[in-house]
Amino acid sequence: MQIDTTSLDLLGLDETGRTVPLELTAAIDLVSRSVLAAVIRPKSSGVKTGLSSRRRGGRATKAADALMLLAEMCTPQPMRPHWSLKARAKGSGLPYAELVRADERMQGTAARPVIIPEMIVMDNGKVFAGRAFVDACAQLGISVRPACYNSPTHKAIIERTFGSIKSLFSQFLPGYTGKDLHHRGKKVSGERLWRIDQINDFLQQWIAIGWQQRPHDELRNPFLPSMPPRTPNQVFAAHIASSGYVPLALSAEDRLRLLPTAWARVTEKGIRLNNRTYDHRGLGPYRHAASGWPGKGQRWPVRYHPYQPEKVWLEDHRAGAWVKADYVYQRLIGDAWSEHVWDQATAAHLEQGGSTHNEIAIARTVRSLLQRAGRGPARTEPRKPAPVDRGMQVGPLPAEDPYRGIPLPDYDSVASLPNMDSDLHRMCLAPGQDNRQPSNEPRPQPTSGSAEA
Repeated sequence: MQIDTTSLDLLGLDETGRTVPLELTAAIDLVSRSVLAAVIRPKSSGVKTGLSSRRRGGRATKAADALMLLAEMCTPQPMRPHWSLKARAKGSGLPYAELVRADERMQGTAARPVIIPEMIVMDNGKVFAGRAFVDACAQLGISVRPACYNSPTHKAIIERTFGSIKSLFSQFLPGYTGKDLHHRGKKVSGERLWRIDQINDFLQQWIAIGWQQRPHDELRNPFLPSMPPRTPNQVFAAHIASSGYVPLALSAEDRLRLLPTAWARVTEKGIRLNNRTYDHRGLGPYRHAASGWPGKGQRWPVRYHPYQPEKVWLEDHRAGAWVKADYVYQRLIGDAWSEHVWDQATAAHLEQGGSTHNEIAIARTVRSLLQRAGRGPARTEPRKPAPVDRGMQVGPLPAEDPYRGIPLPDYDSVASLPNMDSDLHRMCLAPGQDNRQPSNEPRPQPTSGSAEA
């Protein structure tokens, strides 16, 4: 399996409503060319989060994203209610019945296989070469091999897959920028863009339909080259028939161990992490207490989620317990947020002369950013456009209104029409069909003022 990160050549809206470029991180199976996991993150130029000149951000993918990819590889992807029925695993080329018998989690899932890799060829970036990713792979029994520096051919398959995703998926969405300025359309940033969560939803559905069930030119039978190419799901089914399938279910504790780790002290105020304070009454025995880890003193391992920073988890390895602590000002924000929104709020607060230690002010800025993004762009009253001088009239002149100047009739004052003294039978006959015999009765004479008079 190969894992790497690339620019998606696409613009989207982040949680605060800003237009940001997007970055894609994906894992590709070399045998079946299956996209086992993919995640989209916003990429920004970086913001200052302290009084120093050091900037955070820039690179969208974090260590947590690489760890999330590992968790997605081991977990079947559930079908979402609004997805097309073509995205179901049943009838997609996967051995659905055999997979359901081996793993009950495959019931009603999307058409994406679940593969526990034996080896991962990764990029030499600090996101994948960090301690958190290597430790998580060792926990799952996966060996890691870094690719050679400045050698794209060591990851040629995933590089080619990234190009296919851009040509088959990215270019059909608004906000497509292309790989450089020569391929960028006019006024791309002014288009109506999708949110990042919506684009990620589109990508997951496209992987199940447009990639896993699409014939791949490189997936041909070497012994029968004349046969048409196979889909990634069909190749996965062929290898499952020969090597079998062993499910790996991650428990809640296993998922916590896949999160990034920060070493922090527990004081009387709680845990201080990324300029935020977390506290819970369950932290009482750990306040100003030694953790027991060599060389750590009073610092405890704290697991955190950058995209769900409302809570953190302290790990007590001696008792085998986890203690959850909540952000103390979460009620002031009152909505879901992420580390990206916190960085934007911190930068806005510092521009106004504030301090990073003023959590209440930063939390209020986070709330205002989320509320402004929820309201959308500001709307003003429509103004009447100014008359435009179009010059001499070209072409035929418009026809004049023949009823111009004539007032509308007053229908309430119009009297009813008088009754017409006519023979109803004769009125119903067509002209020349009056075959009625003449009557000897005298015809009544019309009175003055009648229609016949």
